[in-house]
Amino acid sequence: MLQKKTNGFTLVELLVVISILGILAGALTMQVTKARSIGQSVRCKANLRNLAQAALNYGVDHEGLMPCAGSYERRWVAKISNAYRPIYREVRGWVSWTGSGRWNASPDDDFALTAQAPQMKKACYYGDTAYFSITNGVLWSYVGKDLSAYACDVHKSVAKRASLSKVQRSYVMNAYFGFDNSVSPTMADWRAISIDALSARGSAGNMLLFAELPAFTGSAHAEKVATDAFGTGSDGVLETDISGYRCTQTEVFGFNHQVAKRYVAHAAFADGHVDVLVEPLGSSSADLKELAKQLCNGAELSQTLRDKMR
Repeated sequence: MLQKKTNGFTLVELLVVISILGILAGALTMQVTKARSIGQSVRCKANLRNLAQAALNYGVDHEGLMPCAGSYERRWVAKISNAYRPIYREVRGWVSWTGSGRWNASPDDDFALTAQAPQMKKACYYGDTAYFSITNGVLWSYVGKDLSAYACDVHKSVAKRASLSKVQRSYVMNAYFGFDNSVSPTMADWRAISIDALSARGSAGNMLLFAELPAFTGSAHAEKVATDAFGTGSDGVLETDISGYRCTQTEVFGFNHQVAKRYVAHAAFADGHVDVLVEPLGSSSADLKELAKQLCNGAELSQTLRDKMR
């Protein structure tokens, strides 16, 4: 009796098909991840370009003076309860402090430049305080009141994994633009920075304007520099050793986007262009601080850093 041949796959054929499907799925996942990464990078650069253009437009409307990188105090003397006391007022930066308005000096202030309103100095990059800080900053109307212009998608996703919800801002502004702590380590002051003066001396294209906050992405700086990555630069100001005046701390910006096996940062400069910076190979805390210092001062990068960034 002839046996009827049954149609079907052999075990070997099934394994081959499953292997092919696995390879295709892996390739598709890689392409989707790559496409998402490219999209995040494009949006981040667009955000920085919008912020840079907003700052330049602000300068046009304010006699060529750029916005300040951070809020600062102004004070005057007024008679309060039959005594003359200093009164302080916040002058807003590109983002404001988390409180706003004016406040009186403490009774023992004795006219010293030390009065601080505690609510003014809270971190302002996530949560409702960040929303207040952004919407009360001087650039809010210049970006078309678009909240998305202030935060990178990579930073948002990293923050979400770290249980920090509602990240609203992931960029910082170079302290060179007006933020001066030389009066007192507890009191920020202001100095006028003209974009025309920068252009005249040829440093606008090298002068950092905005950069990214660090985020835990696995790059070298996360382990070597940021003991609290989300706290670095949280006040909106990127502080470093700037020629001519003092900042109270040295900070670095973040290399949050992965390209192949390297991490890159996006940065906007005072002439309005946005550039991609490659994290220095084998970067140490000293390398990253030196990089921030050179860019914040509008200097040509040293050959040592250039070699490490290739």
